[in-house]
Amino acid sequence: MTYREVGLPHWDVPIRCRLLKNKSLGVLDEFILRCIEAGLAVSDDVAGFLVLPVEVVDAAMGRLVLSGHIIAVPGTSKTQVVRYVLSDRGKRAAKELTDITPEERTLRMAYDGLTRKYVFVEKSMRWRPRDLRDLHILEIPAFPADPPAVSPEDTSAVASVLRRITETAQHDLLTVMTLDGKREKFFVRALALVFESVDRPEEIYVQFAIDGRVSEEHDLAFAKAEGQRKIGIVGSLRDADSVVDALLGDELIKQRADDAEVETIRRTTENFRVQLSSLEEQTEKASAEKREQLVDLATGVARRLDDAEATLKRIPVRVLEVHEHAPLLADALDAAKEQLLIISPWIRAAVIDDRFVKSVRRLLESDVAVVIGYGIDDGKFINERDRAAEKRLQRLAVEFDKFRFIRLGDTHAKILIVDHSYAVVTSFNWLSFRGDPNRPFRDERGTLITIEEEVKRLRSDYMARLGAADTPSAY
Repeated sequence: MTYREVGLPHWDVPIRCRLLKNKSLGVLDEFILRCIEAGLAVSDDVAGFLVLPVEVVDAAMGRLVLSGHIIAVPGTSKTQVVRYVLSDRGKRAAKELTDITPEERTLRMAYDGLTRKYVFVEKSMRWRPRDLRDLHILEIPAFPADPPAVSPEDTSAVASVLRRITETAQHDLLTVMTLDGKREKFFVRALALVFESVDRPEEIYVQFAIDGRVSEEHDLAFAKAEGQRKIGIVGSLRDADSVVDALLGDELIKQRADDAEVETIRRTTENFRVQLSSLEEQTEKASAEKREQLVDLATGVARRLDDAEATLKRIPVRVLEVHEHAPLLADALDAAKEQLLIISPWIRAAVIDDRFVKSVRRLLESDVAVVIGYGIDDGKFINERDRAAEKRLQRLAVEFDKFRFIRLGDTHAKILIVDHSYAVVTSFNWLSFRGDPNRPFRDERGTLITIEEEVKRLRSDYMARLGAADTPSAY
């Protein structure tokens, strides 16, 4: 049905543990060395002491001879019994095995807030809550919400993850002792895929893909926690379309072109664009006699591309995909002749960069009226980079009378209106998201309107909301 990028909840948990470094030899090999060190030089004697079959002990002693830990000394003509002694390497190994003692360490383990398991998460995959908020990525809450308690009962669960932690990969975990510091929350980015039953639309299923791989464990944990109901993930994806539709009104919705029709024209346009690019590359490398033929072909494709683009532009009301928004904003900053109106809940430094500010300045110097309404709250908790971006626009508003920069404090609307040419009502955050084509989320689609009377109506409505006078001199 739809999909969205999300953050799956985890905790960074510092755990005080008792560890024992892995020994260089197995248990049987170690005990055989100790037996020989104690004076049991014959395999039968060692087997009898260890209460093991002679065949097992002989095989182990053969391994130790091959590895250079023990030396076989042939028996005398009288006894013919092979005796064994420790080599220098065997003596060192016996001493090292004796010196290994348990040690205490603090391990920073990751704890999955949905599956309720200790896991290994690389540092590069850990995202802070504020990082997700800056990117408008939905946070999936942990269930239950409390961070994990730590006790010796967690020893088995921690041991299974221990081998993946580099600095302790050569250790065995003896016991988990206690919590050793603050548990800090972080998130792992994932993709939430939302499915709707064909037979029963009320049945919704959410699947998670982490680093490109579907995680059934997270799917089940989320379903058991009734995640859809608790965080409204499905509603948040569906509601965005209904908000846009409410702003448009029934008449405009009726005029909106069928999605399939628009997509067909869009694909046709893209195909012509690819063909034209290929022909241009071939023309540069072709011989003189082939070049003329290729130029004729390219001219024909270019003509069909222009026709397809013109057909798309003639549609009075159509859906905009997420990746179409950013180029449209760039066009608006370049093409506005009388007035540019932008309404966006958030302002982010990633969008309000040098190029954006220069474009707005150029419009103002060309006597174009620019109006920006923004702010979903009072702005107390924005970070310093975003606050600096906001101040850049505030300074422009002081410098130019034709620039109105207004904090609304409660706006959810996302509007772009250029002169009388077109208006966009959307869920795309104009001034805080660049519009990555790899993130075509349904809740960031919009509707483009080119009907002049409707553009005027929308502009008048929002200018009134902004408290700005819609005077003829401004247009």
